[in-house]
Amino acid sequence: MRKVELIYLHALLAKTHDYLAARHDLPERFDEYETDEIGPYQIQRRKEDHESATRLLAERLADEVADDERELEVPEP
Repeated sequence: MRKVELIYLHALLAKTHDYLAARHDLPERFDEYETDEIGPYQIQRRKEDHESATRLLAERLADEVADDERELEVPEP
């Protein structure tokens, strides 16, 4: 993936993170990403830095969505 594409993906995931944060409190699993100094708008950073931050954010978002889905599951009678 080219750096421009990676930064775009990072920005989309960051917007999703912001949306979830506005809707409800996010668990501590996002602390590592939030304290990281690499955001999607810091284009001067290395591609590897953005890739690491993007992977971390994607994993945390996937975990959060999976947890929400488990809470919504209705047990079968």
